[in-house]
Amino acid sequence: MERKIATLALFAILILSMAAMLISGVNALVSSRTYTLDADFDEGILVGVEHETVHDQLQLSKEVTTLPFLWIPNEDDTVSKVDSITGRELARYRTGPEGFDGEPSRTTVDLQGNCWVGNRYAGTVVKIGLYEAGQYIDRNGNGIIETSQDTNGDGDITGAEILPWGQDECVLWEVVVIPGFEGTYVPGTYPGPYTHDWGYPGPRSIAIDMYNNVWVGCWGSMLFYYIDGATGAILKTIDVSPWYHHAYGAVMDGNGILWSSGQEYGDILRLDPSTDPPTITQLYMGHFVYGLGLDYIGHLFAAGWSWSCLSKVDISTPTPTIEWTQWKWETYCARGVVCTSDNDVWVAVSGYGTVNRYDNDGNLEAIIPVGNEPAGVGVDAAGKVWVCNLGDEYIHRIDPATNTIELSKRIVGSGGHYTYSDFTGIVSRTITTKIGTWTVVFDSEAADTPWGTISWTSYEPEGTSITVKVRSSNDNITWSTWETAANGIPLSTTPNGRYLQIETTLQIFTGEVSPVLYDLTVQTRLTPGKVTGGGQIVIPLPCFKTGKASFGFNIMYQEGDSAPNGELQYVDHTTKMIVHSHNMTSLVVSSDKTKATFTGECTINGVSGFTFKAYVEDNGEPGKNDIFKITLSNGYSAGGILLNGNIQIHKKP
Repeated sequence: MERKIATLALFAILILSMAAMLISGVNALVSSRTYTLDADFDEGILVGVEHETVHDQLQLSKEVTTLPFLWIPNEDDTVSKVDSITGRELARYRTGPEGFDGEPSRTTVDLQGNCWVGNRYAGTVVKIGLYEAGQYIDRNGNGIIETSQDTNGDGDITGAEILPWGQDECVLWEVVVIPGFEGTYVPGTYPGPYTHDWGYPGPRSIAIDMYNNVWVGCWGSMLFYYIDGATGAILKTIDVSPWYHHAYGAVMDGNGILWSSGQEYGDILRLDPSTDPPTITQLYMGHFVYGLGLDYIGHLFAAGWSWSCLSKVDISTPTPTIEWTQWKWETYCARGVVCTSDNDVWVAVSGYGTVNRYDNDGNLEAIIPVGNEPAGVGVDAAGKVWVCNLGDEYIHRIDPATNTIELSKRIVGSGGHYTYSDFTGIVSRTITTKIGTWTVVFDSEAADTPWGTISWTSYEPEGTSITVKVRSSNDNITWSTWETAANGIPLSTTPNGRYLQIETTLQIFTGEVSPVLYDLTVQTRLTPGKVTGGGQIVIPLPCFKTGKASFGFNIMYQEGDSAPNGELQYVDHTTKMIVHSHNMTSLVVSSDKTKATFTGECTINGVSGFTFKAYVEDNGEPGKNDIFKITLSNGYSAGGILLNGNIQIHKKP
């Protein structure tokens, strides 16, 4: 008798274990999801957006921030991508053929986190995509992105971790700005020539505008090029030789005005692209003009290089005025300039190996020794100040709270770094325009899910926009190319996949009022099909007992239908719960016609207001291996291999 009881107990344990495994092991497709609460938005990554000012919605943040990457030009004809949090070098990219002597400088970051860099000796500009944001092109179509990565995890990019020119699929475009040879090329396809000339054409002034296009000014040719940020195509060429302007550095302000420094000629060019041709004026500073920096209250600051001075210009009106020029011994050979969110001014001083901090009126607050020949300064996502040294291979991170270096990183083999432009992207994202993103990954919990629509509710006042793009993956590692979504319109190019990554961008073009995202809904695509079935499943109960549940359903969807048609009846014989559908909302059938998920609205014991999701598998006749699983909105879930019955996923509706 004891043996019989033990045997029955063991059998019950096996039945319960099997039922539990079947329920947990079935990947039932999640057909839709709406993000609308703070907790929903927190499932994604928020950069420059927040839900604290007004809860349960997203709006642009008042805080100044950017993406957590630095783009550092190197004297060995490469650009390094550095993690601004850890200081680790993540990747290094060639900017031209080996030995072409490009002398890359003036790295500037666009609104998607990509880098544009000017090869000032070679006469080219190169776009490098941010791998982490899916900015790459699988040119050989093998489904693998060949790109530079820190494969050994040591925080340095060396040896084979740097790919040859033309083989890195994150290096997107090479734009030639040599007069007579202008054009846009896939890296590795331009046959030449390169100029090998310090001054001609000399691409040096580079800035991103609010539309994510790029302006490139050349020192020797005195030409400005307006380049499409997505395709690399040259859209306009502007001749500034009538103003005898030799472009040396540039910034773009919040009114869409391009400002370019004139180096030894002592001028700052003001270019207003809102007219055709652009309206151009000049402001003569009375000193050498090197690096330019913008604050957040309508001022432009200019460093005076060997003239040992710093100037402040009011640019809040169409007629800029010089507020002051201060002659300062401690600014001998000042180059790069940047402003933190408190409107303090930070200057890289090559002559003394320091970074100097001034308040907005030019009062000296700190002198920070940083090493050999600092050239450029930039502000990262956390508000820390980075400096790049030309005279050694180091970059340093300064904590503004203490005015001391808190992190130093040597970029091994780089030969030094010559830049004083927006190498963090903080200027383009917070001054040129105001932009923020929310990125989330939706898991449908089923491979090869067909994607339907992305819909959202928003407030977009004049001068603002909200845009959404998506890409799919089956492994959450390898992703498709991005598709821009239209609100409520079926996606057309995004392939099937288990995961859908959604990137929502909020942007202000004019004014100060933020757009608002109230909610966003992901919906899988309805697929034509007919699914029928009925039978019983095991219901695990306490104390090693089991119960039964009965079900029956039929559902069909055809192209052109507004929704699936059909019904479902489910009875848990232990709890006496009766579920009856009254509206079907979705049907998704796998391409091999063996799995299906359908959803709908239902009553439970005659009470409405509930929803259900059912997952079924048709594993062949006579149905003994078929699977049925049901989940209700009240938290109830049950399912497994059928005790009896049959499920049929019909080959044709």
